[in-house]
Amino acid sequence: MADRAIIPGASQEFLAFLGGASDSPAVVKNNPDAGLGILQAAFMIGYTLAIILSGHYVHKIKWKPLVFFGLCVWWLGVLGSGNAKQYNSFYVLLFSRMATGCSEAAFQVVAPPLIQDRAGKRAGFWLSIFLMGLPLGLSVGYIYGSHMATSELWGWDWAYYWMCIGSFPLLVVFAFVRDVTNGGVLSGEVADVELEGDGSVTAVVIDGERDEVDEEDERERRTSLTATTTTTTLEPLLPPRDNNSNSAADATSKQHHQKSAAEKKDKFTILSEVKTCLNSKILVTLSLGQAAIFGVVTALGTFGGAFILALQLFDDEKVAATWFGITAALAGVIGTPLGGSLVDKILARYGAGDNDNDGGTSSSSLRGEGVDDSLRHPIIASILPRMNALVAAAMLFIFPTLAMQDAAFFLFFLFVGWTLLFATQTGISICAMLSVKNAHRPNALAFISIAGHLLGDVPLPIILGLIKDHLAPGCKVGEDGSFSKPEECASQEKGVRATLAIAYVWVLWALVFFELARRLSRVEIGKRRSDEINSLLLQEEDSNGAPANGEKNNSSFRYYHSKFQPTPQQSGRSLA
Repeated sequence: MADRAIIPGASQEFLAFLGGASDSPAVVKNNPDAGLGILQAAFMIGYTLAIILSGHYVHKIKWKPLVFFGLCVWWLGVLGSGNAKQYNSFYVLLFSRMATGCSEAAFQVVAPPLIQDRAGKRAGFWLSIFLMGLPLGLSVGYIYGSHMATSELWGWDWAYYWMCIGSFPLLVVFAFVRDVTNGGVLSGEVADVELEGDGSVTAVVIDGERDEVDEEDERERRTSLTATTTTTTLEPLLPPRDNNSNSAADATSKQHHQKSAAEKKDKFTILSEVKTCLNSKILVTLSLGQAAIFGVVTALGTFGGAFILALQLFDDEKVAATWFGITAALAGVIGTPLGGSLVDKILARYGAGDNDNDGGTSSSSLRGEGVDDSLRHPIIASILPRMNALVAAAMLFIFPTLAMQDAAFFLFFLFVGWTLLFATQTGISICAMLSVKNAHRPNALAFISIAGHLLGDVPLPIILGLIKDHLAPGCKVGEDGSFSKPEECASQEKGVRATLAIAYVWVLWALVFFELARRLSRVEIGKRRSDEINSLLLQEEDSNGAPANGEKNNSSFRYYHSKFQPTPQQSGRSLA
């Protein structure tokens, strides 16, 4: 994330580079600001293509090689970004920035489902730690790029070089990461397996492609399954096979997996994945609400230093940018985990993450299973009102900044508002994953991310920039980093505040779309209950000659009410 913010943090140095690069096109040399926009757009193009492909291939290959490949491409892209200065080449920088989107895309579709499946009762908290990397990385990268670019010793190229040096050990360590759960497949949907006589897995077949299983990984997997069979009644992912007594069952299981493999080969295409996301009305409305938040936060991050400088809250641009970056970073670090803890409390009410009370190490966890399908919409309906309350509370703190003249009060209220907005990110990510079937969670994350960028943080900063230039033309930033007409800018403070007001009002769209998503989830809950009642009525109608003592009716009664039994934790609290 940090490498993404180096260019905005060192914009003046990059403007000079773009104007003097040997291969810069005429449009870039004459309009260096357009060149900066092209560089940022190149990252988004690479990110968009990579996240679509990552969301697709996560169904076909193991998640580790997918993420490791993305990391390697990112590392080379960061290295190339630094080399661009040595080669004095605009195109080297352009394609290097495009390549750096690959790693972020791979992590975006792999990490949240992986955390949701394996983090147990603290899934929301650990997902928030992952999501915290976005505001923290962008803020740190902004400050880091600014100081490295203005350093007499280093320069902006070394901002990238040091990042390569620091991340290389992590790249090496990741190469030795082992994942024995579900054969290393993310979605918990292994299409077929090849077994030895003792039940050892020799290969996993995903979408018709055979992948050998490492012997050491298989021994670790079997040890984990053996350790958990004493604490759970659930069947292990790949149960041992008895050649004498279980051959028929294994043959049946084999046929089932082969049939499943044929179905998946037709099911997981890029077109079908996009169609699945578009058919989820909840996901579409969540994406529109998330785009409103993304766009405003990014716009404030892009123009925040210029805004507070135009409002005469600070006199020095570097000081203004630094304090603004610190405010955003602290808000992300504090707000995102708080939101994760809130989501954990909601999930606990539904028993999500309670894998037999063993800390997430049961066979259910080893399968990589997500939330039960019957709980998806009730959880969404419980989370979204809390997210809307957080957004509403955030606006109560952010709107007063429009009238503030003191920098400390302005940044404090903005900090509280941003903290509450960042607290919504974990809940929205969980709802996005729950809005589709478990196998399509990576596609849902790719969809909401692309929508957030294409409808939020790509167009909105441009639109708000044009609005600011129209309402406060004297506050345009020149090539030297100062306002083009400082005297006029001081008298156009109302125009700057009006631009901020428009940005704040835009966040209110999130309240509208999140409420719409909540209502859609309630509709789905009603449909499911109606289907269950109709199914029970059909069972009673199909019964011929029920016993006089009403045994069959009692069985149907017990079946219906068993669907609404409280979890063991809820029963324990009631008895207490």
